[in-house]
Amino acid sequence: MYSRGYRHIKKKTQEIKTNLINAINQTDNPIFLMEISKLIDIDFADEKVVKLNKRQIVEIETAIAQIENGEFLTHEEAKKQSKEWLEN
Repeated sequence: MYSRGYRHIKKKTQEIKTNLINAINQTDNPIFLMEISKLIDIDFADEKVVKLNKRQIVEIETAIAQIENGEFLTHEEAKKQSKEWLEN
């Protein structure tokens, strides 16, 4: 079910891209083009690419494995543990 939904979104995304490209190619309206350009700049300005080093990747992979193995605390368990530590 998930993959079917993903394919639908992917198809819809491709349709949107095609429509945008066609609209951009068919216009000579500088205001329209400037506004589209501003939207694209805003969208990418908020995205920062973070490059992880090998140690960070290993730590993330270890944490994921721990979660998959049930080796984690619930929020309530963590709060209880913190309270016990502070009391001692």
